[in-house]
Amino acid sequence: MSKERPIKPRYFDSGFCFVSYGVRIGLSSDDHDLLVKARRTVVKAFGEKAEIFEDEHLEPQGRTFGIAYENGEFRLFKGGVEISAGPSERNFFKYLNSILRLEVAEFAEDRVFVHAGVVGWRGRAIIFPATSFAGKSTLTAELVKIGAEYYSDEYAVLEANGYVGTFPRHLSMRYFGATVEKDVSAAELGGRLGESEIPVGMVLFTAFEKGAAWNPEILTPGAGIMEIIPNTLTMRRDPAFSLKVLDLVAQNAIMVKSPRGDAKKFAKFLLDFFDNNYKLAKMT
Repeated sequence: MSKERPIKPRYFDSGFCFVSYGVRIGLSSDDHDLLVKARRTVVKAFGEKAEIFEDEHLEPQGRTFGIAYENGEFRLFKGGVEISAGPSERNFFKYLNSILRLEVAEFAEDRVFVHAGVVGWRGRAIIFPATSFAGKSTLTAELVKIGAEYYSDEYAVLEANGYVGTFPRHLSMRYFGATVEKDVSAAELGGRLGESEIPVGMVLFTAFEKGAAWNPEILTPGAGIMEIIPNTLTMRRDPAFSLKVLDLVAQNAIMVKSPRGDAKKFAKFLLDFFDNNYKLAKMT
């Protein structure tokens, strides 16, 4: 019985590195045009939060992704091992964008990344942790339209002191039954970007449900942390640090859980609810 021959890793000669939130990632290819598009993907994914270094030494077996176009397919390698292949250039670079963001989110230094939408309101952050397709971007956009500051529609980036910073990529809006995505800036929505780190005032656990009635349940800090954990990307790598930061958030914010209906109608109601209930919580 013959043994299967191990797959030989694929490495590429040219490339560049970028550093974002303390995470260093390499991108390599033998195709100049693919590297140009990879740079654009990095800028799109991280904006000013990524510093790009050209012609840097790449560590093939480290956090280096290789890109190739062969036999009618775009191929993505990590550490020399192929992890994805397909014929659509658009889907390929969309996937690369997602993979790079996840890599940074999981391994960021001295920060906790939570999959969540984030806005700033009266000097406090409102974050709503949720998985994809739960309506984070839609709710974020409606809040920005009526005056909230835009921080992120993808990740709440929590500092060691429990404050939240910006993750300033454009909002990814889905149209026509979630079949088409368009990147939209806060300015295009008539809103503005948050600029400074701010404390978290409310953590909202919600998702769109057609015809849902707002029935808020105020959670204890412990129950709130348990709700956040499934959306905390750094939990697997550094659970002790992640829990320490989440505890700081939970002790200083109100934790609310309820389904919601239409985001446009809900947005103003949510800000009013926060204004009234945060003041009450601080008085007790």
